[in-house]
Amino acid sequence: MKYGVMGGFIKFAFAKTAFDYIEKEIPELDMPAYKQRALKAYRTIVERTPGIGSMKDNMFVMTMYAAAFVIALYKTADGKMGPEKLKGLIRAEAYCPLMVKAKQGKSAFTEKEIAARTKQSQWSRDHIQEYPMNWYYYFENVPGKDEYYITHKQCGICKLTAQEHCEEITRYLCMMDYYTFEMQGAVLDRTKTLGYGDDECNFHLMSQARAQEIGFVKSPDAK
Repeated sequence: MKYGVMGGFIKFAFAKTAFDYIEKEIPELDMPAYKQRALKAYRTIVERTPGIGSMKDNMFVMTMYAAAFVIALYKTADGKMGPEKLKGLIRAEAYCPLMVKAKQGKSAFTEKEIAARTKQSQWSRDHIQEYPMNWYYYFENVPGKDEYYITHKQCGICKLTAQEHCEEITRYLCMMDYYTFEMQGAVLDRTKTLGYGDDECNFHLMSQARAQEIGFVKSPDAK
């Protein structure tokens, strides 16, 4: 991938929130040195990662850059970022000011959103040979209802953590889905994820009203 505008945007969007959180949670880190190390690693990860298409074609481009940023923060933290601190970091990043501005109050069930996901899921399957680091997935809308299913057979985040030899953090990166969909008024039910070693990610998304209508109860096996 090219660092370019998107690489710089992700740094601008996430760096302050991330470093404020890490300085508070891991005070023993030499923060000036850590920041320099992390930002250099982020750029290196981005530039050695194969591209997955343009933002116009693929809504997951930004996700890949954001994951590269979190991976860089994790890898350069001198082994001091355990699971609980990593989970806290991912939550903090999910609710950083620019993410909240971009997602909060914007429905995940608009006609535009449904059309984009339908088109891009097909695109992901048609172009997987061209962009092997990309996601490969299916999208199924429930007609007339604020409800749909997304089934990922391949995941770019899993491929990126494998490339960076930090597969142990994949399942924590998957938590971001719950936060981003929640900001868009969606309830996510998911009992299988590639990040946990399952054969697919089985997203089931519904509006809060639809969840109440069908009597949705969160699965004890939610991932």
